[in-house]
Amino acid sequence: MIAPRLAHLAESIELQLTEAFWAVRPDSIDGKNAQQLFRLGGALLTVAPGSVSLQRNRVLGLGVEEPAATQAIDQVLDIFRAFRVKRLSFHRSPCRQYDEIGGWLSARGFRPHHAYSKLARRTEDAPELNSELRVRRIGVADAAAFARVFGAVFAAPAARHNWIAASIGASGFSHYMAFADDRPVAVGAVYVRGDAAWMGWAGTVTRYRRKGAHAALVAARVRRAAELGAKWIVCETLEPRPGRPSGSYRNLLKSGFEQAYLRPIWAWES
Repeated sequence: MIAPRLAHLAESIELQLTEAFWAVRPDSIDGKNAQQLFRLGGALLTVAPGSVSLQRNRVLGLGVEEPAATQAIDQVLDIFRAFRVKRLSFHRSPCRQYDEIGGWLSARGFRPHHAYSKLARRTEDAPELNSELRVRRIGVADAAAFARVFGAVFAAPAARHNWIAASIGASGFSHYMAFADDRPVAVGAVYVRGDAAWMGWAGTVTRYRRKGAHAALVAARVRRAAELGAKWIVCETLEPRPGRPSGSYRNLLKSGFEQAYLRPIWAWES
């Protein structure tokens, strides 16, 4: 598979995963300050009124599924300004208009902020499950435990717990937990659609790190993706930099993933 096609596959499955996750969003999360999703010219915008989080206020996938117009950036800013959002991020996806979109962003005051490393591997020859912890795929009965571990690892608010729990059992999703005896200590998920799979939401409770949970969860999810017919599986982590922890990145390389590309994240502030 040539690099541009792999990049398109990686960006497309992330867009599909995002839409699938929003499709299971519980009604209880609604409220005047609740995060909202907008679709604009093939891109997805998540808007969180009152928040300055670059993760919650972001633009994903412009130019990936359909050509983008110059005015798209202005329309993006109009939407965020309407909600009085003062800070947002733009994930500059690889696409045919990559350089052109960079120029549009720069002209409107966006500046490079950081980058994500997008990694990929084929699903064949999945790595071995090798850990002193027990790993298994879970169902709805374990949804609350999964959300609780996820919330502890990522300091997620209670509303996010309910949303994560709602995705368990949903079409395309498979969720895994690692256990120390009967105690759930690590989690991870994979979303599969067609030939592609996206892997994420992985984390381990601090006191149980360095016991092989992350690598075992990676192996389990690669195997699940292959079982469901995916040919490629992709994931992302922060770009490795000196002085920044990069254990997840190293584990992914050991598990057969390769860095496919870096996706720059540009930021805008009012």
